[in-house]
Amino acid sequence: SIAHMVAPAGWSEPFQTPEFDEYTYVIKGKKQFNIEGEIVVLKAGESIKIERNVRVQYANPFEEPCEYISVCTPAFSIDLVDREE
Repeated sequence: SIAHMVAPAGWSEPFQTPEFDEYTYVIKGKKQFNIEGEIVVLKAGESIKIERNVRVQYANPFEEPCEYISVCTPAFSIDLVDREE
């Protein structure tokens, strides 16, 4: 699946351990990744691959929205994302 996304300022998701690989390419702004306790921040023009079965939290704790492209293989499914409560 391919999605064009906008994460508003101050946004975050719960930790998850998805059963798919996820590639993220940042178009504008910044996006934060907490990958098994390691914080990674991407800026416009940067990309990352998060391997399946890796615990990750996605967030935008910054003051401006983040526009990005997300590619999931296999396709994103709510049944495969395994979000924590």
